[in-house]
Amino acid sequence: MRRVLLAALLFQRQREITDTLAELLNSTVHRINARAEKKVTEAFVAEFTKVRGKSGLLGKIAAASLAAPDGSVRSVVYPAAGGEKTLKDLVAEMKATNAEFARNKREVFKSSYSNHYRSGLMKLLGVLDFRSSNDQHKPVMDALKLIERHKDSSTTYLPLGETIPLEGVVRKDWMEFALFTPDKGRKRVMRTVYEACVFQALRDRLRCKEIWVVGADRWRNPDDDLPDDFEMRRAEYYEKLNKPRDAKLFTAQLKAEMRAELGALDTKLPKLPWVTISGKHRGGAIKFTEPEPQKEPKNLRKPKRAIRKKWGTVALIDILKEAALRTGMLKALAPVGTREAIDEAKLLERLLLIAYAYGTNSGISSVAAGEHGHSEEELRYTARRYLTAVGLKAAGVEIANATFAARSEAVWGQGTTTVASDSTHFKAWDRNIFTEWHSRYGGRGVLVYWHIEKGSMAIHSQLLNCTASEVAAAIEGMMRHATTMQAEGNYVDSHGQSEIGLG
Repeated sequence: MRRVLLAALLFQRQREITDTLAELLNSTVHRINARAEKKVTEAFVAEFTKVRGKSGLLGKIAAASLAAPDGSVRSVVYPAAGGEKTLKDLVAEMKATNAEFARNKREVFKSSYSNHYRSGLMKLLGVLDFRSSNDQHKPVMDALKLIERHKDSSTTYLPLGETIPLEGVVRKDWMEFALFTPDKGRKRVMRTVYEACVFQALRDRLRCKEIWVVGADRWRNPDDDLPDDFEMRRAEYYEKLNKPRDAKLFTAQLKAEMRAELGALDTKLPKLPWVTISGKHRGGAIKFTEPEPQKEPKNLRKPKRAIRKKWGTVALIDILKEAALRTGMLKALAPVGTREAIDEAKLLERLLLIAYAYGTNSGISSVAAGEHGHSEEELRYTARRYLTAVGLKAAGVEIANATFAARSEAVWGQGTTTVASDSTHFKAWDRNIFTEWHSRYGGRGVLVYWHIEKGSMAIHSQLLNCTASEVAAAIEGMMRHATTMQAEGNYVDSHGQSEIGLG
């Protein structure tokens, strides 16, 4: 039995590590691209502000257009701009600037890749086994084998004798950058540029599971996601999902729904007084006007005074103690081992102090300094043995179930069957082994995904990778919250929105 459990643990840990390595590859390639774009954008904005005359020219064109809105471009705009030639020169300069921007971005990407990230990505390529069930992506698979064969090479170009796949691997805007055409002889492929293109192509296909990773869980073969009898019962499964088998019909229905909703948004948005759309907002084009705070009801002051008079200021540890006594949540924290010699009363005191230390972020060292007779070493020993992910989840379920049972419908209203779910980014130190860099929030920390019901009770929480999709987390919380609540609906934002995931 021990060997079976150990094998199961190692199997699961291997899949988790493989997933983490695949996510690291994805996030690294994305980071190179994002840093290149940011660096080049800042340089071009700084250069653009040095060019004089463009803003004044735009002002003259705008003023002339407003003065004669029914006039023709030739009779109104051309004279204000200083003639047709001025506008042609401006368009030519804009096109040259756009081409230069793309060229500089590729140069910065290649420089970042070859100087710093290449060695790490090559190591990831050596330990991850990529596969594809679609022959259309064979060029990318061949390209991966090619760059792995020459990963220790220091030459500028790939060898002439190699078959180098370009179509489907190198994007058109990179083709000129990746190929070198000498005055005499054959075209050569720049080795580092080609490697950067391969990793970009790999990331694009990994994210849609056209290429998958052997031994992974989240990045596994998509065929494993289907039931074994899917081919035989395909029609039955499509009927249960209420989806047509014709792909064109499916996309047509989806487009019609999107057009209808976007049309409704386009009709109603200009009439909303609390929404403004402008390119001048620094935080984005759409701005919401903050609502005025509601006045406090006069009759609310009386119960506030009565509560304060009866109970005064209640310490947080007393609230925690009452919750523990009324719900039995601490008994859900089972020890890691099979033998326990700590007295039950002392154990409950220690667990209360540990929960207070972590819950208030004051730390065990600070809590251990109180006059309660429990040393810091004793508290840390108890925390190591009793604070497990399974036990903490069970304790949370006890609190939620007790809350649902104790609620008065007259005060809290009728129970709901829907929850809202979203993630929260908690900052953490680099020394924490779970700390990751979040590209959207721009900081180091961890991501926690919550499922919250109408009465602000959390029925489920889970730790996510900063690069993970929130679609799976939304479904996971609905299926495995383990509370007595009958959760039938889930409200999510755009990060949890997925036709395939919800299907």
